[in-house]
Amino acid sequence: MSMPARAARFQQAAVLAALAVAPESVPAQEVVDGRVRYEMPRAIVIFENGQFSPAEMGRFAVLADRGVTDIDLLLNGPTARPVSLAAAPPPRILFVVSASQRMSQTFRRRVMLPAERVHNDSAPYLHETTHALMPTRSECLWLSEGFASYVQSYVAEHIGGYDGVVFSRGGNTNVDRLARRHFRSPFGDAALPYVGGLGEPPDLFENRHQVAEPLYVMAHSFVKYLVEHTSLDDVRRLALSSDVPAAAERLTGRTIESWKAEWVARVMSPTAIAN
Repeated sequence: MSMPARAARFQQAAVLAALAVAPESVPAQEVVDGRVRYEMPRAIVIFENGQFSPAEMGRFAVLADRGVTDIDLLLNGPTARPVSLAAAPPPRILFVVSASQRMSQTFRRRVMLPAERVHNDSAPYLHETTHALMPTRSECLWLSEGFASYVQSYVAEHIGGYDGVVFSRGGNTNVDRLARRHFRSPFGDAALPYVGGLGEPPDLFENRHQVAEPLYVMAHSFVKYLVEHTSLDDVRRLALSSDVPAAAERLTGRTIESWKAEWVARVMSPTAIAN
């Protein structure tokens, strides 16, 4: 192993060791105008006062902060260090947990989460953190959402935190089975052209169950296939590109259409073995 590789491995081990001994909950820093604020090394978490117990709020503040570090380390390597190890503190992500928020959303480095989803440990905080850390520049909604879903499940399955529910339940191990169900449905047929393509179907935000769900689940499955047959870093670079078709050929030597056809034949076809 080369010296740079050893240094990177040592850095990653040090970060993971630090996370392992981190507290399970923390006290709030301030309560102002009905809002409870937690300031963490990588996250600021704000709750509406009275919606959660102090233990619940402190626990989620720790989860959100760890999630930012875990995803940053996974996607960006050993340069994504906790503040205690970094020369300059990286910008923090703001999480706002509100009872009036009906759908999880991200605006630049601001993540909005419904209080009910945080209460029952189904908030897609890792999914939204991926969006905040890695904003995409293309019109490929399938790639942005599929990649965030894949990263969320990977981190929950291999590093820590929980796999919040966007539409896929059961994480990366179950998403192909869910995608095959949609593939065989009229709504899945309507969504399929947008998987691997540009833009988004009409009524995506108005009709979440029939329009958004099949698109998100199949996109998650397709991204998982791409990662398994290329690499996480290749798909990360693809998602960051402003010209996804050209980037796919440059990074993988193949077109997105070619990859999609292979994914459909091997994973989505009726002859694929159901899990």
